[in-house]
Amino acid sequence: MKHILFGACVVFLSISSFAQKVDLDRFSFDYSYLKLPKEYIDPAKRTFGVRVETSKSLGIVTDVNQIYDRIRVGGFDKVSQNPTVGVEVQFNSFKILGYEIKERVEEKKDKDGRVTERKVYYWAEVKYSSDGNYAIMGPRTPTQKQAEAQAKEMEKNRFLQQANVSNESFKVMSGSTGSYSQTYKTSEFKNSMDVRDYYRDNQVLIREEITREWVNRTISTINQQLADLYGFDESKGRDHLWILDSKSHPEYPIQQEAIKAVKQLMTEMSAFRNIKVLEKNLGPVMSYFEELKRKYKGSDKREQKMRYSAYYNLAKLYYLLDRPDDSEKEALGLIQNGFDTSDGDMFVKMAKTLRDDLARQKMETRHFE
Repeated sequence: MKHILFGACVVFLSISSFAQKVDLDRFSFDYSYLKLPKEYIDPAKRTFGVRVETSKSLGIVTDVNQIYDRIRVGGFDKVSQNPTVGVEVQFNSFKILGYEIKERVEEKKDKDGRVTERKVYYWAEVKYSSDGNYAIMGPRTPTQKQAEAQAKEMEKNRFLQQANVSNESFKVMSGSTGSYSQTYKTSEFKNSMDVRDYYRDNQVLIREEITREWVNRTISTINQQLADLYGFDESKGRDHLWILDSKSHPEYPIQQEAIKAVKQLMTEMSAFRNIKVLEKNLGPVMSYFEELKRKYKGSDKREQKMRYSAYYNLAKLYYLLDRPDDSEKEALGLIQNGFDTSDGDMFVKMAKTLRDDLARQKMETRHFE
């Protein structure tokens, strides 16, 4: 009888333990917000201008008007005179230096290591040189070291001590758009003579393709630097929450409802839509995550994992809702919970960056009508 009772207890404990199993899994959703730039410019002064110079020998691939139209700064108006931010780009020269035929070998072997098939592929490696440069001119906030040096200089100069001098500096970011020797690889062929014929018959097309890549790469670099410094561009992507994936757990059904609600509601998030309605709609889900922290307050690792998911999900949602202070509060709770403190540290840094970005741009949100 004792053996039967013992066996029944073991089965009961096993079922009870299995029922409370806590496995967490990532469940993804979409987000959208405005990326905030490093530099602040008064909204009334957000203008930029572009000047493009190209060599006539480069042909239609470097059409000035097309390059001019493709350089942009999000949230800024393009003007022809007195821009706050100026861009100058030059494509000076391009030259094919020659080509060399390269080859690679593919071999298939049987289980004994004997070669059963051998194929050779050939291509032309074209060497070329390009020359050009660009400059981005606009107001830049000086670094702490530069500001201290400026202050010391003013202290030493009796005529500057009473002057109302702005700490905003006008700086130039410049770079080269080319170099002396670069390489371009053609398509592969099965015969070296086919490569020679292809290069001979398509030199003009190859030249245009290489030049087009050069121009596209330069424009991309300039636009990325403009966006980083000044532009307001939409940032879209996918993120995730940690949701219970243990079907036997009593919390599982409502967790599934929660993530489905988040997925559906977050489709309404747009950098160009007010976020207040979305924040209100997410309220019940966030209240549920808040409740989990109080419901599972034991020291058991399974309850610790439940609290971890609640803190993590709230920190993530508050961050995306442009509430860095609340996100940081949840991050500190995540650290105190102890299950994965590195995630808490990550959210603390994210909250600080967002708070600083919003303060610098004199904004309260990254979402606008």
